Amino acid sequence: MAHHQIAEIEGGDTVPTLPLLERLAPALEAELDIHLAPGVDLL
Repeated sequence: MAHHQIAEIEGGDTVPTLPLLERLAPALEAELDIHLAPGVDLL
């Protein structure tokens, strides 16, 4: 990944895809854990 691509993600200029997050997790010595949880009604 190029530095400018990482900067775009960090700056919020782009949304990373799930496949990208799956590749980044091991590089960051992290585990990707995505789950859905009940939330508060925002309306």
